[in-house]
Amino acid sequence: MSDSTTRTIQGLGWLLVIAAALVLVGVVGYAMFFSGESSWVVWVVGALYLGFGVLLLSVLRQRLIERKTDKYEDVDI
Repeated sequence: MSDSTTRTIQGLGWLLVIAAALVLVGVVGYAMFFSGESSWVVWVVGALYLGFGVLLLSVLRQRLIERKTDKYEDVDI
């Protein structure tokens, strides 16, 4: 997958997914904070979002670190 077109398309795809996720989280967050829900529900849902975000970032960081030293990079199937 070292083809430049493939890498460009993958980068564009990730950019669109991340942008859509941020917009969706923003809309849901806005709706939660201004909907009149009780404060503990807002905090619990916020903690859930934050937990998912931290887990996603930790997995992404680990994959980027492993990518530098992947010993199976040149193996063809």
